[in-house]
Amino acid sequence: MKQPNFIVVYCDDLGYGDLGCYGSETVKTPHLDGLADEGIRFTNWYSNSPVCSPSRASLLTGKYPVRAGVGEILGAKRGSHGLPATEVTLAKALKPAGYRTALYGKWHLGLSEATSPNAHGFDEFFGFKAGCVDFYSHIFYWGQAHGVNPLHDLWENETEVWENGRYMTELITERSVDFIKRSREQEAPFFLFASYNAPHYPMHAPQEYMDRFANLPWDRQVMAAMIAAVDDGVGEIVKALKEVGCYEDTVIFFSSDNGPSSESRNWLDGTEDIYYGGSARGSFAGIKQVCLRAESANLPY
Repeated sequence: MKQPNFIVVYCDDLGYGDLGCYGSETVKTPHLDGLADEGIRFTNWYSNSPVCSPSRASLLTGKYPVRAGVGEILGAKRGSHGLPATEVTLAKALKPAGYRTALYGKWHLGLSEATSPNAHGFDEFFGFKAGCVDFYSHIFYWGQAHGVNPLHDLWENETEVWENGRYMTELITERSVDFIKRSREQEAPFFLFASYNAPHYPMHAPQEYMDRFANLPWDRQVMAAMIAAVDDGVGEIVKALKEVGCYEDTVIFFSSDNGPSSESRNWLDGTEDIYYGGSARGSFAGIKQVCLRAESANLPY
């Protein structure tokens, strides 16, 4: 029996209600909707943490975050440790079975060489190791309050590289597609982790995507644009799978590490109000209905 390929497409701070297949009437995600139509939608799926590092540790190890040794958001200072080397990730587990492994995009599970993607079973890594970067300069700016200077954070395995001006979402897609196309030359099955940082702040999107949602207020517009860029990326990944003839032999899993951020810094203009760009309405609808019913009955809740 032929071994299946595995692709995990992971978003960052994506709202439950921000995909067409989960009821969004404003964000258009035809490629993800297509996968949902052909596959299975998980309507009662929960991430293991509301923040980045723990949820990623849980995804890759199959453990609760604290048992995987990552119970909080990890810092960005170079050399910082993260996911313990003793933990067995999906990539490590698949290597003995002959799998080629690659991670493109966000890691956020350690900046030291001992806790890097390569040390955790990934043959290939291209992306950033800290929590977030500017989508075009790939610089981490958000640790200054904790004594960390802004730092450039883009790597090819353990070598620092520069792609100034290139949109991070498109770089992740480009690398993922290239990896799939190179599978033509390989007999081994593969595990690809396409770890998109969108739609995590900073809220950046190319003009062509902003133009698609020109009718929306800015907060919703830029959120929709960032998600649409990911959706196009998923479309390119599926297209590449079909071109090399391995679409039917590939399991594709799509999820977000947690729900949408309402942090005021997402506004990028100093607005001191919560951010309304993302939607978690699907996951909270039942709770809201229960509260409204209790209120109408004059009951405590």
